Amino acid sequence: MEDKNKVTKMRRMPRINISLILLAFILIYLLFHLVSFFTGKHIALTEVKQGQIVSDNRFTALALRKETLVTAGASGEAYYYLPQESRVKKGETVVSLDSTGDLISEIKKNASVSTELTDGQKLRITELLRSFNDAYSSDSFETAYYLKQNAADYLSLINGEKIKKSVNKDLKARISEGSVVNVKAPSPGLMCLSYDNLNGLTESSFTKDSFDESALKTTEVSTGDQLAGSDTAFRLITDDNWKLVTPLSSSLAEELKDKSTIQVRFDKDGTSVWANSHIIKRDGADYLVLEMDDSMERFSDSRFLDIELVLDNESGLKVPNSSVVTRVETDSSGDYVKTYGVYLANKGYTQFVKVKLLYKNGQYSIIEPVNDSSLRIYDYIVLDASEVKNGEILNDN
Repeated sequence: MEDKNKVTKMRRMPRINISLILLAFILIYLLFHLVSFFTGKHIALTEVKQGQIVSDNRFTALALRKETLVTAGASGEAYYYLPQESRVKKGETVVSLDSTGDLISEIKKNASVSTELTDGQKLRITELLRSFNDAYSSDSFETAYYLKQNAADYLSLINGEKIKKSVNKDLKARISEGSVVNVKAPSPGLMCLSYDNLNGLTESSFTKDSFDESALKTTEVSTGDQLAGSDTAFRLITDDNWKLVTPLSSSLAEELKDKSTIQVRFDKDGTSVWANSHIIKRDGADYLVLEMDDSMERFSDSRFLDIELVLDNESGLKVPNSSVVTRVETDSSGDYVKTYGVYLANKGYTQFVKVKLLYKNGQYSIIEPVNDSSLRIYDYIVLDASEVKNGEILNDN
Protein backbone atom coordinates (compact mmCIF):
# COMPACT_ATOMS: atom_id res chain seq x y z
CA MET A 1 0.00 0.00 0.00
CA GLU A 2 1.39 3.33 -1.03
CA ASP A 3 2.66 5.48 1.79
CA LYS A 4 0.57 8.60 1.74
CA ASN A 5 3.00 10.43 4.01
CA LYS A 6 5.94 10.25 1.55
CA VAL A 7 7.09 13.70 0.35
CA THR A 8 8.58 14.07 -3.14
CA LYS A 9 11.21 16.85 -3.43
CA MET A 10 10.97 19.08 -6.55
CA ARG A 11 14.23 20.33 -8.19
CA ARG A 12 14.49 24.07 -7.90
CA MET A 13 15.24 26.19 -10.98
CA PRO A 14 18.36 28.36 -10.47
CA ARG A 15 17.59 31.99 -9.86
CA ILE A 16 18.82 34.44 -12.56
CA ASN A 17 20.55 37.39 -10.97
CA ILE A 18 19.79 40.27 -13.35
CA SER A 19 22.07 42.59 -11.44
CA LEU A 20 25.07 40.32 -11.94
CA ILE A 21 24.36 40.05 -15.67
CA LEU A 22 24.14 43.82 -16.05
CA LEU A 23 27.32 44.19 -14.04
CA ALA A 24 29.06 41.68 -16.31
CA PHE A 25 27.99 43.58 -19.42
CA ILE A 26 29.23 46.84 -17.93
CA LEU A 27 32.56 45.25 -17.02
CA ILE A 28 32.94 43.83 -20.55
CA TYR A 29 32.06 47.20 -22.06
CA LEU A 30 34.55 48.98 -19.85
CA LEU A 31 37.18 46.35 -20.52
CA PHE A 32 36.62 46.73 -24.30
CA HIS A 33 37.06 50.48 -24.17
CA LEU A 34 40.01 50.15 -21.79
CA VAL A 35 41.72 47.83 -24.24
CA SER A 36 40.76 50.12 -27.12
CA PHE A 37 42.21 53.08 -25.27
CA PHE A 38 45.59 51.43 -24.86
CA THR A 39 45.67 49.67 -28.24
CA GLY A 40 43.89 52.22 -30.45
CA LYS A 41 45.54 55.29 -31.96
CA HIS A 42 44.98 58.71 -30.46
CA ILE A 43 44.22 60.63 -33.63
CA ALA A 44 43.15 64.24 -33.91
CA LEU A 45 39.83 64.75 -35.65
CA THR A 46 38.30 67.75 -37.37
CA GLU A 47 34.72 68.68 -38.17
CA VAL A 48 33.55 68.99 -41.76
CA LYS A 49 32.12 72.46 -42.33
CA GLN A 50 30.44 74.34 -45.14
CA GLY A 51 32.66 77.13 -46.42
CA GLN A 52 34.46 78.75 -49.30
CA ILE A 53 37.97 79.74 -50.24
CA VAL A 54 38.32 83.39 -51.20
CA SER A 55 41.76 84.20 -52.55
CA ASP A 56 43.42 87.58 -52.60
CA ASN A 57 44.03 87.96 -56.30
CA ARG A 58 45.23 91.58 -56.39
CA PHE A 59 48.55 92.34 -58.02
CA THR A 60 50.67 95.16 -59.34
CA ALA A 61 51.40 94.28 -62.96
CA LEU A 62 54.07 95.50 -65.34
CA ALA A 63 52.77 96.88 -68.68
CA LEU A 64 54.58 95.86 -71.88
CA ARG A 65 53.84 97.66 -75.16
CA LYS A 66 55.23 97.98 -78.65
CA GLU A 67 56.62 101.47 -78.33
CA THR A 68 59.44 103.58 -79.67
CA LEU A 69 61.08 106.79 -78.49
CA VAL A 70 61.23 109.46 -81.20
CA THR A 71 64.24 111.76 -80.81
CA ALA A 72 64.10 115.51 -81.43
CA GLY A 73 66.90 115.52 -84.02
CA ALA A 74 67.46 119.27 -83.46
CA SER A 75 67.64 121.80 -80.65
CA GLY A 76 64.98 124.36 -79.85
CA GLU A 77 61.95 125.36 -77.85
CA ALA A 78 59.17 122.81 -78.27
CA TYR A 79 55.59 123.50 -79.26
CA TYR A 80 53.27 120.46 -79.27
CA TYR A 81 50.25 120.65 -81.54
CA LEU A 82 48.59 117.56 -80.09
CA PRO A 83 47.54 116.62 -76.56
CA GLN A 84 48.78 113.60 -74.65
CA GLU A 85 47.60 110.22 -76.01
CA SER A 86 46.63 111.48 -79.47
CA ARG A 87 46.29 109.18 -82.46
CA VAL A 88 48.69 110.23 -85.23
CA LYS A 89 49.22 109.28 -88.84
CA LYS A 90 52.55 108.48 -90.40
CA GLY A 91 54.30 111.75 -91.27
CA GLU A 92 52.01 113.90 -89.10
CA THR A 93 53.74 116.81 -87.36
CA VAL A 94 53.67 116.36 -83.60
CA VAL A 95 56.01 119.12 -82.40
CA SER A 96 57.92 122.09 -83.82
CA LEU A 97 61.34 123.01 -82.42
CA ASP A 98 62.16 126.72 -82.71
CA SER A 99 65.80 127.72 -82.16
CA THR A 100 64.91 131.46 -81.98
CA GLY A 101 61.70 131.42 -79.96
CA ASP A 102 60.03 133.85 -82.41
CA LEU A 103 57.67 131.22 -83.82
CA ILE A 104 56.57 130.13 -80.39
CA SER A 105 55.64 133.74 -79.55
CA GLU A 106 53.58 133.97 -82.76
CA ILE A 107 51.87 130.67 -82.01
CA LYS A 108 50.98 131.78 -78.49
CA LYS A 109 49.35 134.92 -79.90
CA ASN A 110 47.20 132.82 -82.21
CA ALA A 111 46.39 130.44 -79.38
CA SER A 112 44.90 133.30 -77.34
CA VAL A 113 42.32 134.05 -80.03
CA SER A 114 38.95 132.40 -79.32
CA THR A 115 37.75 129.73 -81.71
CA GLU A 116 34.19 129.15 -82.87
CA LEU A 117 33.31 125.46 -82.69
CA THR A 118 31.75 123.77 -85.70
CA ASP A 119 28.55 121.74 -85.41
CA GLY A 120 30.58 118.52 -85.64
CA GLN A 121 32.87 119.63 -82.82
CA LYS A 122 29.92 120.59 -80.66
CA LEU A 123 28.40 117.14 -81.32
CA ARG A 124 31.63 115.49 -80.21
CA ILE A 125 31.59 117.40 -76.91
CA THR A 126 27.94 116.41 -76.44
CA GLU A 127 28.95 112.75 -76.90
CA LEU A 128 31.63 113.15 -74.23
CA LEU A 129 29.04 114.52 -71.81
CA ARG A 130 26.62 111.69 -72.63
CA SER A 131 29.34 109.07 -72.03
CA PHE A 132 30.16 110.70 -68.71
CA ASN A 133 26.51 110.62 -67.67
CA ASP A 134 26.19 106.92 -68.57
CA ALA A 135 29.35 105.93 -66.67
CA TYR A 136 28.92 108.27 -63.68
CA SER A 137 29.09 106.72 -60.24
CA SER A 138 28.84 108.59 -56.95
CA ASP A 139 31.36 106.09 -55.55
CA SER A 140 34.09 107.13 -57.96
CA PHE A 141 35.31 110.66 -58.60
CA GLU A 142 37.62 109.40 -61.35
CA THR A 143 34.85 109.53 -63.98
CA ALA A 144 34.63 113.31 -63.48
CA TYR A 145 38.41 113.57 -63.84
CA TYR A 146 38.35 111.59 -67.07
CA LEU A 147 35.61 113.83 -68.48
CA LYS A 148 37.67 116.91 -67.70
CA GLN A 149 40.81 115.38 -69.21
CA ASN A 150 39.05 114.14 -72.37
CA ALA A 151 37.34 117.49 -72.93
CA ALA A 152 40.61 119.39 -72.40
CA ASP A 153 42.46 117.08 -74.79
CA TYR A 154 39.78 117.47 -77.46
CA LEU A 155 39.81 121.27 -77.20
CA SER A 156 43.60 121.21 -77.34
CA LEU A 157 43.41 119.13 -80.51
CA ILE A 158 41.01 121.64 -82.09
CA ASN A 159 43.29 124.50 -81.08
CA GLY A 160 46.34 122.72 -82.47
CA GLU A 161 44.70 122.23 -85.86
CA LYS A 162 43.74 125.92 -85.94
CA ILE A 163 47.29 127.00 -85.10
CA LYS A 164 48.80 124.78 -87.78
CA LYS A 165 46.64 126.48 -90.38
CA SER A 166 47.23 130.02 -89.12
CA VAL A 167 51.03 129.82 -89.04
CA ASN A 168 51.46 127.42 -91.93
CA LYS A 169 52.96 130.02 -94.30
CA ASP A 170 55.31 131.47 -91.71
CA LEU A 171 56.21 127.96 -90.55
CA LYS A 172 57.31 126.90 -94.02
CA ALA A 173 59.50 129.98 -94.32
CA ARG A 174 61.19 129.34 -90.99
CA ILE A 175 61.71 125.68 -91.86
CA SER A 176 63.39 126.75 -95.11
CA GLU A 177 65.75 129.09 -93.29
CA GLY A 178 66.51 126.41 -90.70
CA SER A 179 65.26 128.10 -87.55
CA VAL A 180 62.37 125.65 -87.12
CA VAL A 181 62.40 121.85 -87.35
CA ASN A 182 59.23 119.79 -87.37
CA VAL A 183 59.33 116.38 -85.66
CA LYS A 184 56.91 113.97 -87.32
CA ALA A 185 55.51 110.58 -86.45
CA PRO A 186 57.56 107.85 -88.19
CA SER A 187 54.54 105.54 -88.26
CA PRO A 188 50.87 105.49 -87.22
CA GLY A 189 50.27 105.10 -83.52
CA LEU A 190 49.40 106.65 -80.19
CA MET A 191 51.55 109.66 -79.30
CA CYS A 192 52.47 110.04 -75.62
CA LEU A 193 54.26 112.91 -73.93
CA SER A 194 55.88 110.80 -71.23
CA TYR A 195 58.44 108.01 -71.23
CA ASP A 196 60.43 106.00 -68.69
CA ASN A 197 63.52 103.85 -68.33
CA LEU A 198 61.57 100.66 -69.11
CA ASN A 199 60.48 101.65 -72.62
CA GLY A 200 60.93 98.83 -75.09
CA LEU A 201 60.77 96.09 -72.44
CA THR A 202 59.35 92.81 -73.83
CA GLU A 203 58.15 89.47 -72.51
CA SER A 204 61.51 87.93 -73.30
CA SER A 205 63.62 90.72 -71.78
CA PHE A 206 61.99 91.63 -68.44
CA THR A 207 63.68 90.50 -65.22
CA LYS A 208 62.84 90.36 -61.52
CA ASP A 209 64.34 93.84 -61.14
CA SER A 210 61.86 95.22 -63.69
CA PHE A 211 59.17 95.08 -60.98
CA ASP A 212 61.03 97.47 -58.67
CA GLU A 213 58.73 100.50 -58.79
CA SER A 214 61.19 102.62 -56.82
CA ALA A 215 63.69 102.33 -59.69
CA LEU A 216 61.24 103.66 -62.30
CA LYS A 217 62.24 107.04 -63.74
CA THR A 218 59.58 108.87 -65.73
CA THR A 219 60.14 111.95 -67.87
CA GLU A 220 57.42 114.24 -69.22
CA VAL A 221 57.74 116.70 -72.09
CA SER A 222 55.49 119.65 -72.91
CA THR A 223 55.27 122.91 -74.82
CA GLY A 224 57.97 125.34 -73.78
CA ASP A 225 60.61 122.72 -73.01
CA GLN A 226 64.08 123.24 -74.43
CA LEU A 227 65.06 120.06 -76.24
CA ALA A 228 68.49 119.02 -77.52
CA GLY A 229 68.93 116.96 -80.65
CA SER A 230 69.49 113.75 -78.70
CA ASP A 231 66.51 114.26 -76.39
CA THR A 232 63.30 112.30 -76.72
CA ALA A 233 60.54 114.36 -78.32
CA PHE A 234 57.72 111.89 -77.69
CA ARG A 235 56.87 108.21 -77.24
CA LEU A 236 54.95 106.40 -79.95
CA ILE A 237 52.93 103.22 -79.26
CA THR A 238 52.49 101.39 -82.54
CA ASP A 239 50.18 98.49 -81.61
CA ASP A 240 46.91 98.23 -79.69
CA ASN A 241 47.94 94.77 -78.50
CA TRP A 242 49.72 94.91 -75.16
CA LYS A 243 50.62 92.75 -72.19
CA LEU A 244 50.59 92.79 -68.40
CA VAL A 245 53.02 90.63 -66.44
CA THR A 246 52.91 89.86 -62.72
CA PRO A 247 54.78 87.44 -60.44
CA LEU A 248 52.75 84.51 -59.05
CA SER A 249 53.07 82.17 -56.11
CA SER A 250 53.75 78.56 -57.09
CA SER A 251 50.32 77.48 -55.78
CA LEU A 252 48.43 80.07 -57.84
CA ALA A 253 50.58 79.28 -60.88
CA GLU A 254 49.53 75.64 -60.52
CA GLU A 255 45.88 76.69 -60.25
CA LEU A 256 46.01 78.93 -63.34
CA LYS A 257 48.24 76.81 -65.57
CA ASP A 258 45.33 75.35 -67.55
CA LYS A 259 43.44 78.62 -67.97
CA SER A 260 43.68 80.28 -71.37
CA THR A 261 41.59 83.37 -70.54
CA ILE A 262 41.19 85.38 -67.33
CA GLN A 263 39.00 88.36 -66.53
CA VAL A 264 41.03 91.34 -65.31
CA ARG A 265 39.67 94.28 -63.32
CA PHE A 266 41.62 97.55 -63.26
CA ASP A 267 41.69 99.36 -59.92
CA LYS A 268 42.26 102.70 -61.64
CA ASP A 269 38.77 102.98 -63.10
CA GLY A 270 36.98 99.76 -62.10
CA THR A 271 36.62 98.49 -65.68
CA SER A 272 37.09 94.82 -66.59
CA VAL A 273 38.41 93.08 -69.70
CA TRP A 274 39.10 89.50 -70.76
CA ALA A 275 42.72 88.64 -71.44
CA ASN A 276 44.46 85.65 -72.96
CA SER A 277 46.78 84.18 -70.37
CA HIS A 278 49.77 81.91 -70.02
CA ILE A 279 52.42 81.26 -67.39
CA ILE A 280 56.16 81.42 -67.91
CA LYS A 281 59.13 80.64 -65.69
CA ARG A 282 62.02 83.07 -65.38
CA ASP A 283 65.00 82.49 -63.09
CA GLY A 284 63.05 79.96 -61.02
CA ALA A 285 60.00 82.21 -60.51
CA ASP A 286 56.49 81.98 -62.01
CA TYR A 287 54.97 84.88 -63.95
CA LEU A 288 51.48 85.34 -65.35
CA VAL A 289 51.33 86.98 -68.79
CA LEU A 290 48.04 88.63 -69.78
CA GLU A 291 47.54 89.60 -73.43
CA MET A 292 44.89 92.16 -74.43
CA ASP A 293 43.81 93.95 -77.58
CA ASP A 294 41.86 96.78 -75.95
CA SER A 295 42.19 99.32 -73.11
CA MET A 296 45.80 100.06 -74.10
CA GLU A 297 45.05 103.71 -74.83
CA ARG A 298 43.32 104.24 -71.49
CA PHE A 299 46.38 103.15 -69.51
CA SER A 300 49.17 104.17 -71.89
CA ASP A 301 50.65 106.58 -69.32
CA SER A 302 51.10 103.88 -66.64
CA ARG A 303 54.00 101.43 -66.47
CA PHE A 304 52.57 99.70 -63.40
CA LEU A 305 48.89 98.94 -62.95
CA ASP A 306 47.03 97.62 -59.91
CA ILE A 307 44.76 94.82 -61.09
CA GLU A 308 42.52 92.08 -59.73
CA LEU A 309 42.16 88.65 -61.30
CA VAL A 310 38.44 87.87 -61.25
CA LEU A 311 38.44 84.17 -60.39
CA ASP A 312 35.55 82.01 -59.21
CA ASN A 313 35.49 81.47 -55.44
CA GLU A 314 34.69 77.80 -54.83
CA SER A 315 32.31 76.81 -52.02
CA GLY A 316 31.37 73.43 -50.57
CA LEU A 317 32.64 71.20 -47.76
CA LYS A 318 35.78 72.85 -46.43
CA VAL A 319 38.48 70.63 -44.88
CA PRO A 320 42.21 70.95 -44.14
CA ASN A 321 44.52 69.76 -46.92
CA SER A 322 46.06 67.25 -44.47
CA SER A 323 42.70 65.42 -44.28
CA VAL A 324 42.60 64.65 -48.00
CA VAL A 325 44.03 61.35 -49.25
CA THR A 326 45.30 60.98 -52.81
CA ARG A 327 45.16 57.52 -54.38
CA VAL A 328 45.96 56.14 -57.81
CA GLU A 329 43.44 53.55 -58.98
CA THR A 330 42.39 51.89 -62.23
CA ASP A 331 39.09 52.80 -63.85
CA SER A 332 36.73 50.55 -65.81
CA SER A 333 38.94 50.90 -68.87
CA GLY A 334 42.05 49.85 -67.00
CA ASP A 335 43.56 53.33 -67.06
CA TYR A 336 45.23 54.78 -64.00
CA VAL A 337 43.30 57.70 -62.49
CA LYS A 338 43.90 59.90 -59.48
CA THR A 339 41.17 59.81 -56.82
CA TYR A 340 40.69 61.69 -53.56
CA GLY A 341 39.11 60.78 -50.25
CA VAL A 342 38.95 61.38 -46.50
CA TYR A 343 38.77 59.10 -43.46
CA LEU A 344 35.38 59.34 -41.79
CA ALA A 345 35.65 58.89 -38.00
CA ASN A 346 32.10 59.01 -36.63
CA LYS A 347 31.99 55.38 -35.46
CA GLY A 348 35.25 55.08 -33.55
CA TYR A 349 37.15 53.63 -36.49
CA THR A 350 38.34 55.01 -39.81
CA GLN A 351 36.19 54.65 -42.89
CA PHE A 352 37.59 55.78 -46.25
CA VAL A 353 35.10 57.69 -48.40
CA LYS A 354 35.78 59.11 -51.85
CA VAL A 355 35.34 62.82 -52.54
CA LYS A 356 35.64 65.18 -55.48
CA LEU A 357 38.32 67.85 -55.06
CA LEU A 358 36.90 71.16 -56.30
CA TYR A 359 39.61 73.59 -55.22
CA LYS A 360 42.55 73.93 -52.86
CA ASN A 361 44.95 76.58 -51.68
CA GLY A 362 47.89 76.41 -49.33
CA GLN A 363 45.80 75.34 -46.29
CA TYR A 364 42.31 74.18 -47.22
CA SER A 365 40.45 72.13 -49.80
CA ILE A 366 36.87 72.42 -51.02
CA ILE A 367 35.40 68.95 -51.58
CA GLU A 368 32.06 67.31 -52.31
CA PRO A 369 30.89 63.71 -51.76
CA VAL A 370 30.79 61.30 -54.72
CA ASN A 371 28.68 58.22 -55.40
CA ASP A 372 26.26 59.07 -52.58
CA SER A 373 28.98 58.60 -49.96
CA SER A 374 28.08 58.95 -46.29
CA LEU A 375 30.12 62.11 -45.83
CA ARG A 376 28.00 65.01 -44.60
CA ILE A 377 28.46 68.43 -43.07
CA TYR A 378 29.37 68.30 -39.34
CA ASP A 379 30.84 64.79 -39.69
CA TYR A 380 34.19 64.13 -38.04
CA ILE A 381 37.13 63.11 -40.18
CA VAL A 382 40.79 62.40 -39.45
CA LEU A 383 42.82 65.61 -39.37
CA ASP A 384 46.05 64.02 -40.67
CA ALA A 385 45.14 61.25 -43.09
CA SER A 386 48.76 60.09 -43.34
CA GLU A 387 48.57 58.71 -39.77
CA VAL A 388 45.84 56.10 -40.35
CA LYS A 389 44.61 53.35 -42.62
CA ASN A 390 41.09 52.26 -43.44
CA GLY A 391 39.29 50.40 -40.64
CA GLU A 392 41.60 51.37 -37.79
CA ILE A 393 40.22 51.74 -34.29
CA LEU A 394 41.06 55.14 -32.97
CA ASN A 395 40.64 57.34 -29.95
CA ASP A 396 40.13 61.01 -30.69
CA ASN A 397 41.98 63.55 -28.56
